[in-house]
Amino acid sequence: MTTAKLARLALLLFAGAAILAAGTPGAAADKPHKVKYVPPEGFAGFKWGALRSSFERLPKDPIGVGAAFGHPVEKDTNFICNQVYSESAQGCDMYTMIMTMSKKYEGGGFYVMSEYTIEGQGFKFGTGDDAVLLHPVVYQFCANWDSTKKLVPEEFDSMNKFCGVRQLFHTETREELRKLPGDHVTNYDRVLTLLMERFGKPDGFVHRGQVIIETLEGESDGADRKFSVWRWCPARDRALHTSCTASVTLSLDLNTGLGTVLYSTPLLWEFAYARENGGFKGEKLFRMLHARN
Repeated sequence: MTTAKLARLALLLFAGAAILAAGTPGAAADKPHKVKYVPPEGFAGFKWGALRSSFERLPKDPIGVGAAFGHPVEKDTNFICNQVYSESAQGCDMYTMIMTMSKKYEGGGFYVMSEYTIEGQGFKFGTGDDAVLLHPVVYQFCANWDSTKKLVPEEFDSMNKFCGVRQLFHTETREELRKLPGDHVTNYDRVLTLLMERFGKPDGFVHRGQVIIETLEGESDGADRKFSVWRWCPARDRALHTSCTASVTLSLDLNTGLGTVLYSTPLLWEFAYARENGGFKGEKLFRMLHARN
């Protein structure tokens, strides 16, 4: 079944598939050198915005398709203020303000997001003993068009663009960590360190100390370790999308030990926003992108 046909089905059902594993809070590794965040330009030689049709190695069928409808979001309001003065007050001339008022909007319309993966494909992140295998790698494509009808446009293929990458990795679960020393270095720790070396500190990053309780039997942890959701160039205050060409998010489901590194363009953010505000409250992708530590 082609992507366009699946998109039609997704629009009819308005149901998501194969979105994201939500993250849980966490801790950090050694302090990296100061690095300025530079968004990734793409992935595996493909630039953001490349058409799905240009990815020849991807299978014909996606592993999942989600659809959403979103209303345009007000970006800003402009008007001319002619100052008027009186004995009791001063302000703008109301008539002039109303006649010159204009609003700018962004986003809105129908969104379709499809995901693909190449069987067996994975990438090593880092080198030597600190390298972490990212597998599987999920390529994400987004299409957006302005309409009020649940119809996929004939030119769908020309608007279905590369909008994100979801890379998964495995690390210890909460139960496994409880049997390990408190200073054990997890794959999550390694990935966070490597991401900071490449992109700098994530938004709101702080180093957290570890509480150790000394007993007659030896040292033990005072509490379970915590693993944060870290974001590089996130949208502000749950806005429509990031201001960067792409943001980076690191999360971990400590119950399963499944971690996620997500590269997401503004179009993927808009899809998540439309899902969350269009009848799918608690959307996993939205929660991951907008996670609050």
